[in-house]
Amino acid sequence: MDEKTHLPRTSVQALDRSVALLDAIADAGGHGIGLVELAERVGLPASTARTLLASLAAHGLVAQAEPHRRYTLGARFFELNRRFVAQSDLSAVAAPVLRSLWERTAETVHLAILHGASRVDISVLVSPQLLRIDPTTSRLTDPTAHPLYRTAAGKVLFAGLPRADRLTMLRSAPWQEPEPPDEAELMDRMDEVVRAGYATNFEEEAPGVCGVAAPVVDVSGRTVAALCVGYPSVRHSPDHAARLRDEVVDAARQLSRLLGGPGAAPRSSA
Repeated sequence: MDEKTHLPRTSVQALDRSVALLDAIADAGGHGIGLVELAERVGLPASTARTLLASLAAHGLVAQAEPHRRYTLGARFFELNRRFVAQSDLSAVAAPVLRSLWERTAETVHLAILHGASRVDISVLVSPQLLRIDPTTSRLTDPTAHPLYRTAAGKVLFAGLPRADRLTMLRSAPWQEPEPPDEAELMDRMDEVVRAGYATNFEEEAPGVCGVAAPVVDVSGRTVAALCVGYPSVRHSPDHAARLRDEVVDAARQLSRLLGGPGAAPRSSA
């Protein structure tokens, strides 16, 4: 008999037990594993294991194969794995798109993802111009001091979350501001970012720093990254900002198509 599964414990017992069940099912391979053997392997009463497995099955994380109703991993794991691989390979897939955008704009181009309540730049191409924005050397990336909604890329990532998730993050994130924003007004502004298909920043995070960003979406329509161009405010003008916006939105659509997404975020004149 195989040894019982031993995993690190947290304060949530049901979660620990569910993870142990999933791990044991994964170890069993494609032929699956029966309830009695599974319960014994993780050290649970069969009734408890059955209850947890029913919940996991409801979420598509486990399935029961005929004819002996043996448990296997559910189809949802394929989707989760697809998303993980897409995120892991995002920099490589995005490289030619970022390079082309960088060459066309001669401004700093970066690709950002959401990590907790922080914006993380996973790819950066610094402007070849003498006067430029360089996020790789900037001290303006402290997530405890700078809310997402103060930068173009951060706005796109924040707006890409469901409203309930935005509110949860807003109330729990370690951002530091003298006065918290009006929640309803901020949510409306983020909804407008979604409708417009892009976000801008004119010295909202730091003096002299401007930016425009657009969402990168996957096959499910979920925002997985923000493609952004940053530039110094001395080069800001309505014409320059409009040209950069169009370039960024088009590049984000192209990258979205490469990820299997629709690549057709709406654009407005807002």
